[in-house]
Amino acid sequence: MVGAPPPSRIAAMKAVAKPRLLGKNYAALTFFGYVITHSAEEAEAYNRRFGFLRNHETIHLYQARSTHDSWLCFYWKYLLFWLKASRYRRRLPNAGYWLNPFEMEAYANMYNLQYLKDKEHGCTGWKVYADMPLSQRLSLHIERTGHQKKSPAISH
Repeated sequence: MVGAPPPSRIAAMKAVAKPRLLGKNYAALTFFGYVITHSAEEAEAYNRRFGFLRNHETIHLYQARSTHDSWLCFYWKYLLFWLKASRYRRRLPNAGYWLNPFEMEAYANMYNLQYLKDKEHGCTGWKVYADMPLSQRLSLHIERTGHQKKSPAISH
């Protein structure tokens, strides 16, 4: 969105219910400084408390800060990573999502509620995953999840 503030100007993302923008297999979506949920109840719950889902989405905010503090640059990179990883879709359903370096960093750290403490200017852990060959990312995903079956996704 043209009028969206840069990621560095957003302290906390507010959740809003926009079910048409969110696939049913996803719990939430970071969208230009907002978190999109399926229902008003989910948005209200997200806004009331800090938890793993909020941590996951906030990691995406900090990742956007690390991509030239630009939502457009973040989404452009996200799309490129998604397209490249999609060639593994026969081995892993929704591979474009699960092997995306931004998602890999967010999932790896979503349960660590201290992860963002020293990352005011951005999260760059995604760069480690981006430097890995796709086959290595696939192996890492299988190792972490224990299988290649489709799991419910949190965000994109």
